[in-house]
Amino acid sequence: MNGDNTVHQISDDPKTPLLPIQHDTPQTSQSFHSFLISIFTPKNFFILLGPLLCTVICLCVNLDGHAASRNMLAILAWVFAWWMTEAVPMPVTSMSPLFLFPLFGIASADEVAHSYMDDVIALVLGSFILALAVEHYNIHRRLALNVTLLFCGDPLNPPLLLLGICATSAFVSMWMHNVAAAVIMMPVATGILQRLPTGPTRPVVVDKFCRAVVLGVIYSVAIGGMTTLTGTGVNLILVGMWKSYFPEADPIGFNTWFFFGFPLAVLIFFPLWGILCCLYCQRGSGSVLSTYLDKAHLKRELEMLGPMAFAEKMVMAVFSVRCFNYNFLESYVKKSWHCVCVN
Repeated sequence: MNGDNTVHQISDDPKTPLLPIQHDTPQTSQSFHSFLISIFTPKNFFILLGPLLCTVICLCVNLDGHAASRNMLAILAWVFAWWMTEAVPMPVTSMSPLFLFPLFGIASADEVAHSYMDDVIALVLGSFILALAVEHYNIHRRLALNVTLLFCGDPLNPPLLLLGICATSAFVSMWMHNVAAAVIMMPVATGILQRLPTGPTRPVVVDKFCRAVVLGVIYSVAIGGMTTLTGTGVNLILVGMWKSYFPEADPIGFNTWFFFGFPLAVLIFFPLWGILCCLYCQRGSGSVLSTYLDKAHLKRELEMLGPMAFAEKMVMAVFSVRCFNYNFLESYVKKSWHCVCVN
């Protein structure tokens, strides 16, 4: 074939290679240059930044001869550099003390591993697992329809519907971490808001009610998290610090905190609901919203979900048993787990 293109004809000789052999000239300088470019990347620099800061602190910082304090500061700089730059995945950064603390003589591997399975960590982990199960089996969608039907009113009463959404968010946040509760309740809120019109032609009344629902869910989750120890991480941190700094004092139990936090949350919740109603629930908004939130349509959609599956019932059973144990079997469960851990 004429031209620059070359056609490689297939030969009958079995020793002839199937693919043509290309004899390229060595390009050592270009390969070395690309090799350097592949190494000196921002991500690799950020990965080395943590150990580099740690080395500088260990060699140059002197905290009155306290080697353990200096090493701890070096580890903090290492972990902070990885955390801020996200040079490595977050799980790797969070687990780095497992090898850094024994390496620098801060604590043994057994002590560090025991801290990762502390009661506080286990409570937060359990809350997130339960939230994922609720979302996986679409229990939040069933909850959204039931809440809307229960508090919708006939005719539609927007303040009453807002109260139902906020109260449900606060109740869910009482029994699991507030971040996990927000993950569950935001799809519930959006499931209600998706029935309302969107776009620039949306009425002002509908726009304000949407804002009230979103703000109500967020603030109610935070308020509900105040009532129990599992509601927010700050409460659990307080329990851990109380147990560490005051070992001889009575521990802060679930019921003790509940009797302190629940009245305070109620005092904050109802003024919040009143403020949202005054700002975003105008008079006559019920007639506008009733066009989109029809009870008959909601009932039909709830019937389309069908009866609760076995997995949904088991998730609800686990949630109920969890609430019961927190309130009535707290001391027994703690003693049982303590015996298991000791043995």
